[in-house]
Amino acid sequence: MQDVQLKLALVRSVAEVSRAMQGAGGSQRTELCCKRELLSILLGFVRAEPRDCLASPVRQEAFLAVGHLSKLKPSLSREESRDLLDQCLQSVMPLPALEPAEEEGATAAGALHLRALHAQTMGALGELVTALLEEDLTSSWLVEMLHVLEYWLSSAREWERERALQACAQLLGAYEERFELTGENSFGLFGSTVGLLAPFVCDSLATSRQRAGACLGHLLRIQGKALETTAEEDEVQSLCQRLRAPDAEALLQASSRLSKIVCKYIPPAQAADFVSAALDGMLSARAACAQGAGEWLLAFLETCGGQLLMQVPEILSIIYIRMPTMQQDTLRGLLFKAVSLLAHYHPGAVIDSLLQKQLPVDSETVELWGVLGRTFVAGQLLGVLMEKLKDSGSDRPRTSSTEPEADDSQAALEPLKITRAIFEVVSTLQSPEAVQHLLPELLPVLLQQISATLGKEMPFSKVSGRGKLFLKGHTSDDNPCRLSLETLEAVLRACLHGGWLWLLRKQGAWAALEDPRAHHDGVCLLTGVLLLAGVVSLPVVLVVTQWLDSLSANRRVMAAAFCAELMKAPVPWERRCLQPIVGALLQKSRDPSGTVRQMAARGLGNLAHGAPETLREHRGAVVAALRSGLEPGAAVAAESLLALARVAEELRGKGLGTSFRDLARDAAAFFNAEEAALRAAAFTLYGALAASASRRWRPFLAEELGSTWASLVLHLGDPDPGACRACRGALQLCVLLPGLQWLRQSIAAGAGLSAAELLDDICGQLAWESLEQQQALYVAARRCFLQGCGEVRAAGLQVAGVLVAHAGTVWLTAEEAMLLGAALRVLRRDADPRVQQAAARLLQDTGLDQLQRRR
Repeated sequence: MQDVQLKLALVRSVAEVSRAMQGAGGSQRTELCCKRELLSILLGFVRAEPRDCLASPVRQEAFLAVGHLSKLKPSLSREESRDLLDQCLQSVMPLPALEPAEEEGATAAGALHLRALHAQTMGALGELVTALLEEDLTSSWLVEMLHVLEYWLSSAREWERERALQACAQLLGAYEERFELTGENSFGLFGSTVGLLAPFVCDSLATSRQRAGACLGHLLRIQGKALETTAEEDEVQSLCQRLRAPDAEALLQASSRLSKIVCKYIPPAQAADFVSAALDGMLSARAACAQGAGEWLLAFLETCGGQLLMQVPEILSIIYIRMPTMQQDTLRGLLFKAVSLLAHYHPGAVIDSLLQKQLPVDSETVELWGVLGRTFVAGQLLGVLMEKLKDSGSDRPRTSSTEPEADDSQAALEPLKITRAIFEVVSTLQSPEAVQHLLPELLPVLLQQISATLGKEMPFSKVSGRGKLFLKGHTSDDNPCRLSLETLEAVLRACLHGGWLWLLRKQGAWAALEDPRAHHDGVCLLTGVLLLAGVVSLPVVLVVTQWLDSLSANRRVMAAAFCAELMKAPVPWERRCLQPIVGALLQKSRDPSGTVRQMAARGLGNLAHGAPETLREHRGAVVAALRSGLEPGAAVAAESLLALARVAEELRGKGLGTSFRDLARDAAAFFNAEEAALRAAAFTLYGALAASASRRWRPFLAEELGSTWASLVLHLGDPDPGACRACRGALQLCVLLPGLQWLRQSIAAGAGLSAAELLDDICGQLAWESLEQQQALYVAARRCFLQGCGEVRAAGLQVAGVLVAHAGTVWLTAEEAMLLGAALRVLRRDADPRVQQAAARLLQDTGLDQLQRRR
């Protein structure tokens, strides 16, 4: 006890001397050379006080003395003042909570004494805080003092939070009273301090809620002074009184109303500070305060969101950084509502900010896009994304050949990010109406993106190795085209009945669209289903047909394939586009890209079924264009032959005019082509000509058959099933013409036979026919095994073997026998095993191997 009295005597003496020196003006004229030693002694007294009880007034007296002493010269540095404040807080904040006095007598009196002592100590702490503030009356020092108090504000003990809030209120009250003395024209801490203290209006302790309300009242009045406005003080005081209400509903209403009042005064320039502080509050271990911080954040965005256009990128960045630390569903839901509110006011800015991420996808960005898809502004966002994708995929050449490669990589990433964003938004839409409304514009944009990514790889030049691994799981195995296709599929899923999507999968449209070699066929399959589903509208046609003149070969291929399928059955509104499209297809038959020429040929051929009147109108130009595509060994030639077959069937022989003769000879020229598809197409055209030959051309074709029938019979043994079927079909039509009456019976009788059996039957018949016909078949076979490709050589040898088996070698002259034997011995060493075996067998069957040995 004596020790306490001695301490109190010294402490009070220091306080009196300090006050006397201040009163005498000593703080301005002289220095107290032992100031720091005295402060050290006083702080030692403070540290020596027990942390588990408040037994004496030493703390409060020491706080008062330290406050007076701190005002004397020499001035303390900020670091010294911050340490001094921290030590004083550590002495008083951890003291046990005051228990309510319920008993009578001496115990009750002791409790009241302790309560009074506690109140005096907190009052002394307030005076100390005020004294320290006055020594450096600036907002920057204020925020440092608040940071020291912030440690106790985050305490899990509610009484420690209540004491820290009381100290905050004392500090802010002192700053409010002296704000005019600061010389500052604005209060730059308003947003961050509101974000720090606002969550405590939802604290579990009623006194803490009230003290938080008092803090906000001080802040409002300070801001009112800075802005030279009158804050809504009366209503704020009334709301602070209501914060004591035990009823949760009443408390929520008071907090909500208070948030709307306070948030109106947060300047846009301080929005990011407020959001950052509020999000830190959401990480609080106390669910009520975390929820309160989130509600204040939403209230701010609802109230001031329309003014935050310039702050959107920074606010979103702050939210994005906090997302990994907020895994609780309730907190993430509040974050997502915040992003949705920003998107409501500034959809373009939100999209631009999210697209600034370096990677096309990451878990947080993907989740945010999905959240936006569930909002009422999803349709608006989808429209903005669509326009951005349209612009990013425009057919513009590079402005300079010296553009950095990194810029090219970033430019390639941009549409991928937008595509993924569209996928996420569409996949989470609550209603498909927005997609259905945008489909006429969205469909061409996605088709454009598919063509742009076809055959490309992800532009990973600026992505880390970890990023690549992460992306691989989210962007279809690093295939940007597949990402584009998945986005289109998601869009169609929102617009079409499931049966159409099933049909696309059954036909293999998606796999074909992704394969550069089969992409054109995939476009045809997709277009065909979309036409049947009724989603190909005039605006879509007008956009896609413009790509026929694109600088991009991929885009021209897509447009040509789309138009080719469109020609199958143009609906009435499309007929006004028919003439321009036909003209474009005729022009594209000379395109540098072989696939474009192939699709142009397919489209011109499809006119026979979809627009026969237009075909007749342009028949000369169409036939000429298709004939120009008869390039040996090219897919274009096969497509052109098939198209000519359809044209011949529609126009009949009379409509073809003199082109009939040229087409027949063109088809025959490809009978022995290396490509099986080309042979099959040639037989198809020949059969179509035979079926459509008019009276004028039947004699000509009959004469032609005198030299071509042997090739037709020969290819009944064609190893390719498609070519074999086409050949048999052509032969069945040709035997109806004059000159092949002798074959009609075999063909008719062989309707149920396989191609090999029919060939054997015909060769058997030839054994009884003229030697000239045997010779003709042999010549056709010899042409095949001497000049054709591997499989055609093998087929020619097999047919020659069948002919030998039935008719012997009577049709072989001595000279021909010698030449045949030499040829067969060479073919016996052919690279193709099938040719080797057939040559050896024919050499043995003809006996030419024995002849060679005898010689």
